[in-house]
Amino acid sequence: MIDYDLHTHTFYCGHAPASMTVENILKRADDLGLSTIAITDHVFKEDDLPVIDRIRDEASNIDTNCRVIIGAEVDADFNHFDGRLVTDKLDSIDYIIASLHFLPGVGSYPRTPDDNPLGPELLIERWRSTLFGVVSNPKVNTLAHPARMIAASVDLDVYWDEVLSNLEIAAEISAANNVAWELNELTGYRLTEFYQQQWHKTIQLALNKGVKIIYGSDAHTPEAILLKDFTEYILEQLPPDALSRPEDILQPND
Repeated sequence: MIDYDLHTHTFYCGHAPASMTVENILKRADDLGLSTIAITDHVFKEDDLPVIDRIRDEASNIDTNCRVIIGAEVDADFNHFDGRLVTDKLDSIDYIIASLHFLPGVGSYPRTPDDNPLGPELLIERWRSTLFGVVSNPKVNTLAHPARMIAASVDLDVYWDEVLSNLEIAAEISAANNVAWELNELTGYRLTEFYQQQWHKTIQLALNKGVKIIYGSDAHTPEAILLKDFTEYILEQLPPDALSRPEDILQPND
């Protein structure tokens, strides 16, 4: 049974409804009986860091029955291809999820291969070097929604094996640096039915390399917290002990 959620967003992110307040997130977590909830708003640029402090202040004044982790989903800097994040001022943040949302060198958010002006080969090259750099960063706890950006940007019927090959290398680097991978509920909605059925392979290859797997709903509404339809579908195809717990990837005092 999953009784935690390590990826949620507040309305401060700019693309969640007004109902997604810190108070409502924690109330929803208590209603669901969660042991742990992480609030992980986006950091797309260094100027976003004060929002994380605001969330921490709000959460500190709310009574709740669950453990509350104030984290951030920090993007890779799309102006570079080495995996550096948009800021390295992260020491005060309890939990760092590193994300690749935007096309490296372009900065746009792809939803289909038609949204990729780089062409598949150049994009895969830049994605690979960015990914390897991200999972080499000692400040990163978890890689968010692995391969979701590349899956949306190239024709997987052509490049699926190459994507898996690069993910396998990334998994080796992740294991060496104790970077977990996220099993992200929203990823399923970005995939065709066929690749929903194949996606367990991306998680299995990480497990094979010793990477810890952690769940996050990526919720942007209160109702989406702990939503896990796609997650449970993937878990059915993995070993029974595939999913880690928050305490497996966070220090006790984090």
